[in-house]
Amino acid sequence: MKKKVVRLLLLCNLILLQYYVKAQQNTVFISNTSFKKFADTSFVLNTPHPVYFICQWKDTLPELITVIRKIDEHTAIVKINDISLSAKYANQLKLAPATNLWKLSPSAAVDAGGLHTYILTGINADTVLFALKKNDVSIKPVAVNRSSNSVIIKCSANFFKEKILSLPEIIFADIQLQAHTETGIIGYNRSFHGINAVDFILPGANGKNIVAGVKEQQMEATDLDLYKRILPSSIAATTITSHATVIASVIGGAGNSFYDGRGIANACTFFPSTFANLFADDAGILATNKVTVQNHSYGTAIQQFYGAEAVSYDIQLWQNKNLLHVFSAGNRGTSFATDGKYANINGYANLTGNFKMAKNIITVAAIDNRGNIAPESSAGPLYDGRLAPQITALGPNGTSDAAAIVSGTIAVMQQVYKDSNNQTLPAASLIKAILYNTAEDIFNPGPDYKTGYGLLNSYAAIKAILQKKYEGSTIVQNQQWTKTVIVPANAAQLKITLAYNDTAAAVNNNKALTNDIDLEVIQLNTGEVYRPWVLSAAASSDSLNKTPMRKRDSLNTAEQVSIAFPAAGNYQVKVTGTMVSTIAIPFNVAISIDTLNTFRFTNPLHTTDVNRQENENLIIKWQTNIADTNQTANLYISYNNGTAWQLLKAAQKLNSKKFDWLIKDTASEGVLKMETAFGDFLSPRFIISKVSNLNVDFLCADSFRLSWNKHVYASSYNIFALTDSAYLKPVFTLADTFQVFKRNSFPWQVYAVQPVLNNNLPAARSIAIDITQQGVQCFYKTLYYNLLDGNKLDLIAELSITGYADSIYFEEVSATGQLLKTYGSVKVQNTATRYHYTTGALAVGNTYLRAKIKLYNGNFVYTEIISVLTSGNKYILFYPNPINRNSQLNYILQQGLPSGSQLQLFDFSGRLLKSYTSLPNRIILSSFSTGIIIYKLLTGNNTVLETGKIFVY
Repeated sequence: MKKKVVRLLLLCNLILLQYYVKAQQNTVFISNTSFKKFADTSFVLNTPHPVYFICQWKDTLPELITVIRKIDEHTAIVKINDISLSAKYANQLKLAPATNLWKLSPSAAVDAGGLHTYILTGINADTVLFALKKNDVSIKPVAVNRSSNSVIIKCSANFFKEKILSLPEIIFADIQLQAHTETGIIGYNRSFHGINAVDFILPGANGKNIVAGVKEQQMEATDLDLYKRILPSSIAATTITSHATVIASVIGGAGNSFYDGRGIANACTFFPSTFANLFADDAGILATNKVTVQNHSYGTAIQQFYGAEAVSYDIQLWQNKNLLHVFSAGNRGTSFATDGKYANINGYANLTGNFKMAKNIITVAAIDNRGNIAPESSAGPLYDGRLAPQITALGPNGTSDAAAIVSGTIAVMQQVYKDSNNQTLPAASLIKAILYNTAEDIFNPGPDYKTGYGLLNSYAAIKAILQKKYEGSTIVQNQQWTKTVIVPANAAQLKITLAYNDTAAAVNNNKALTNDIDLEVIQLNTGEVYRPWVLSAAASSDSLNKTPMRKRDSLNTAEQVSIAFPAAGNYQVKVTGTMVSTIAIPFNVAISIDTLNTFRFTNPLHTTDVNRQENENLIIKWQTNIADTNQTANLYISYNNGTAWQLLKAAQKLNSKKFDWLIKDTASEGVLKMETAFGDFLSPRFIISKVSNLNVDFLCADSFRLSWNKHVYASSYNIFALTDSAYLKPVFTLADTFQVFKRNSFPWQVYAVQPVLNNNLPAARSIAIDITQQGVQCFYKTLYYNLLDGNKLDLIAELSITGYADSIYFEEVSATGQLLKTYGSVKVQNTATRYHYTTGALAVGNTYLRAKIKLYNGNFVYTEIISVLTSGNKYILFYPNPINRNSQLNYILQQGLPSGSQLQLFDFSGRLLKSYTSLPNRIILSSFSTGIIIYKLLTGNNTVLETGKIFVY
């Protein structure tokens, strides 16, 4: 009886639903495009009760309807338990059963056959697993990502469509792509971003005690700049690549190799993980290893949707509010998206990977060494119109190294905050607010889809942390938070940035923002309201290239207000909880006031910024705040500490902020001066000279000698070694330019030298060298030979230093070193390091040779034994002989043999087996019979040079 009632009720509901769908055909709603795309027009009464519906509404959606995925502001995929609601809200809703196409990401919607790895997302990962098992799906999960409620499987496209897609437990399906690194690294210039200022003005700001994650391939643990600083990892890749090694070096290289191997966070440690997993790494593993910032210099394809991978990052960053993920924007800046709202708009909306659609991460664009936007650098907007990338950094051929510079900056910001806040980590929202607030505006005025909030200024960001130029609180629905800022006279700019982390949206939702809090700045004297800068999100290149307007931002988790030349007075910063549906939202606000008519040189700051050997041209850089962008000044240089000045450029435009200078070929001090209408400004003093080069003079079992070029201002020299530490340490100081070291007291392999200058300026340290890899032995470098006509030898012994050797003897020895013959000797001269001796014709076969070096103290040093194979007095020598017929027959010719020689092979009866008009590269005997082969070597005019036998078995 109960079953009959249930069936009757179900039938009534289905009839009611079908009637409702037909009745709505004459109802006019906002748009039918999305509705028609996913409506199941084949629905009939005898089919099972549909689980999901496509729903369109006019004003508001009834609370009893559960939204699974919003498609636009008035259309969604919904779940309805009580179908009778459809009749109740007939005038407000348009409703129809949904096909399964709404579950597909744009990548999965492409009808591609073959085997794929699919991401299956549900309301709960366990229900997806149970559904696969319950429906006897014979596919074992490859992985499970519980933060995004996703299960990863591998199967054919047909199996997926026929067996998987229709499962009601699945609400999203995507094809997992393979990650790839996004550029070949070219290195970076430390004059960008104020990195050199961080080194020399804020020397303790170095990322100490911060762990930076590097998610891609594994870095080289023996690299000099990463030595002893890579943590063990259970989730690391097994493949070691130079890309990963350089990315880690940009983030926090120690600078052991040379000054350009020094990353901004040079005291941090590294935790590697593999990008084979494109979801966020396990939060517990990251927390256990104390990872607080993770770099992602990789991408997949251009994707414009909020997929399960993006959801996993937003969930992780919502739950772990001190953690930051930094992504390269991508290197597809000249390409376009093929799906979504911004499809086919060249040069925009081309970030690589749906994980970069997450709202709580940072994505980074790239500029080149001239400060130009790299054409390959991917641009926003994101799929829903949000701003991306958020910030820009140096990346001459791509965004991989740009992201690494941002990650290194964040590591230092976290360190300096911890050091002044009882070892408490800063909120990610604080870091983002300061990064965006201190960025230097480039490209279009205000934020833009190419460069975000502008060019990273590491020095200003770290300094803002130290000077506590920030605020923070939490906010709930309709609550307001305010802060009064006093702007003094002569202000060039007031800039305020709000940032917060948001809860994850539903997978594949039309809009990522869930909680919306808003920023306003009010001039209290006048009541004027300044709203944040908001870009046009209209889908055309003209609209996307427009400068921003002041209006309420309802898309982004960061908002910025800037006011040029603000009037002096009180300004109120107001943050409002406009739409907060969860618990109180933590947020941070960064505040900066720039002063008019200020100037500071930013490059060069140190001798390492002026290396003529590395680059003869130096870009002199400065920062200034001026009202008139056409204002000019005179740029000078002094080579005698300001006693006399030479004009470099008259009427230099200050607003250009840079000047190309051909470095003078000199050895002297230098100091720059900018003569402006509001004062004269000097740069720090620096040295113009050659960087010291360290040489290994000899390397013996008991001792070695190092030497280097003299520095014009040096009073002494510090010798550094890579000892038991991750960093080079000073181990010896001397006044001379060479030193012999006993190996039992100096057992290390890597050394460098740094002059100590009598003018108290810091000098550049030399490149660090591994003394065992410099091609230097005990008083010599090498022994080698040139083969002369008639199989004579020109033996060459090359010494590494001349002051210790008296003479050189050239010897023939056995393979084990027993002396057989002394060919002769030469006397060592004071300056020459290369010595020759010519032998007579060598015997047939292998001859073993060495040089014996007699030292002034009467001791002898022997070179390595070298061997030479010759034909002796024969024109040709075949080997091996005898030879297996399945082996390759080799030969060696007498040096000076006439060109055009020919070779003939006969059997023992005189029958010609093979004739070569020119000598072959190889001789294959497999087609020959075993026995004796007679060879005949002839000149080009058929004169017989030599005959002989080859024994084949």
